[in-house]
Amino acid sequence: TCDQKVSDMITNKKRILILGSSGYIGIALYGLLKNNGYAVSGIDNGKKSKLLEETGVQSLIHDRKHADFDIDISTQYKELKNIIVDFNPDTIVNLAQIPSAPWSMLSAETASDTQRNNICGALNVYWAVKETNPDIHILQVATAGEFSDWLYPDSLSIPEGNRVIVKYRDRDWEIPTPRYGGSWYHQAKTHASLNADYANRIWDIKITDICQGIVYGHYDGSPYYYDSIWGTVYNRFIAQAVVGIPLTVYGKGGQMRSFINIENSIGAIKLLIDNPPKDKEFKIVHQITELYRVEGVARMIQEASDCQIQYIDNPRIEQNTNDFNFEANKLRTLGLEVIHMRDEISKTLDVIRKYKDKIQTEKILPTIKWK
Repeated sequence: TCDQKVSDMITNKKRILILGSSGYIGIALYGLLKNNGYAVSGIDNGKKSKLLEETGVQSLIHDRKHADFDIDISTQYKELKNIIVDFNPDTIVNLAQIPSAPWSMLSAETASDTQRNNICGALNVYWAVKETNPDIHILQVATAGEFSDWLYPDSLSIPEGNRVIVKYRDRDWEIPTPRYGGSWYHQAKTHASLNADYANRIWDIKITDICQGIVYGHYDGSPYYYDSIWGTVYNRFIAQAVVGIPLTVYGKGGQMRSFINIENSIGAIKLLIDNPPKDKEFKIVHQITELYRVEGVARMIQEASDCQIQYIDNPRIEQNTNDFNFEANKLRTLGLEVIHMRDEISKTLDVIRKYKDKIQTEKILPTIKWK
């Protein structure tokens, strides 16, 4: 490892440590960076695979694994710190989170496990950087779901920054940008974002907090989840269209949601690696390319596949309709070329049709309720 480190320094390779390197985004990002000449190392303890076994779900597509180290960053602080010292990354990309709102709402055990894993893992990263090399750029993947529909009504734009100025008792009052997650998972993300802000404020470490929209689509080598616990709405709808199950729109489908294709997601992360914050800066980036209502996503897939749509009782606690609007200019300024959902639907359908017989149809309908 030391010899490799010296070699990478001589060739001026950027060194990237990916936490959660065997996940949906992690596998794709690992490959992209490797193919573009970065020195990449990954940490993944296989927790997602254990949770999939527990829920009886499998990825539709066999995925590669990219993990050089098998540790739990939320509990094995010394090991994490030693890896950072040895590898000496320029950037740490933290994807090591339990990524499911429904799973976090199942029970007290799943809620506390989600919060402990996601908050404490991120907290250990801040401490490790502070104690080893404060010049390391932490790139933390948060979520656009930290901004609740009721908190930003009537098309009130969600600012792409960490502070806003509001009027309070006839005074201009600068406060952290308001956040309020819509599940225990989203609340964990909210707390991690606030902790990142605090770590930057007291220790001056460079952090980019990515508020990412719903990631969708197929990427070669990455898993494809389509069930009601681990699958995002687009991926689930695609699987339903392939097997002939009417697309399950929750409630009236008027929920406005933010989206980004997985190829855009990893491309955006690469752009942010190449354009780190200034020294001592805490930077908020809205990693979002398009906004659609859930019913609108279903209608586009229906047009491409001639499937049916059904409206079912919403298992979540959310507004039937809302008019979310995000400011999302930073990535486009850096040159991100948007992949549009409408252009991807037929491509995704063609891929998933090859795996039609492997789709676990009994895992598609929601079984976990918020209330």
